[in-house]
Amino acid sequence: MIAVEHICKTFRVAKRKPGFGQAVRALFSREYETVHALDNISFTIKDGEMVGYIGPNGAGKSTTIKIMCGVLTPDSGICDIDGRIPWKDRIHQVHLGIFIQ
Repeated sequence: MIAVEHICKTFRVAKRKPGFGQAVRALFSREYETVHALDNISFTIKDGEMVGYIGPNGAGKSTTIKIMCGVLTPDSGICDIDGRIPWKDRIHQVHLGIFIQ
């Protein structure tokens, strides 16, 4: 069973302004903005269920899958894959064949 509850993930991204002069300035001082990739995502997938995960570009699909595979750690929330927390037990998840590419 897969249970994802209240997952949140943010990224800190450097702002870029157009032009060569601005690019040179960015080498010495950068401005950052916070991007909310996931904001309170929750769902449950029971054993034997088949699901599709669709949405527009930038909706957080890849970020959610990366958290479920253990590649990323969420800022907050719970992700339980067959009784395991993916980012804490990533190697075991892959050896069990739970995530097949």
